Amino acid sequence: MADEVVDRDRLATHLRARMEDRKLSLRAAAAEIGCSAATLARMLEGSKSPNVPDTANLIRAASWVGRGLSEFEHASARSGSTIADVEVHLRAIKDLAPEDKDALIGLVKAAYEARRLRTKKEPRR
Repeated sequence: MADEVVDRDRLATHLRARMEDRKLSLRAAAAEIGCSAATLARMLEGSKSPNVPDTANLIRAASWVGRGLSEFEHASARSGSTIADVEVHLRAIKDLAPEDKDALIGLVKAAYEARRLRTKKEPRR
């Protein structure tokens, strides 16, 4: 059931980004989440893993990344992204150094904020 509803690839991206940001090993992250290292390893595989984590582990993992499990529903993933989602995706890029990721995130946030301020100042039609 969870495999049909939860976008495991999106959850895996958030988990990897959080682990990278905090420089946590698989075992350390698993201990914080409250699951085994093997379960976390399978969650990090996303939909590539034939093993679907049980709901309790999915809930704990989602909570650990600061989200509710409902935010990882497939329909939710299609409804749009937030700046935080963009940051998670940028941090998940493996070939970039941390300082390059920070620079890209800074650029994206600055552009987003500038657009938001411009939109706010434009008169309504």
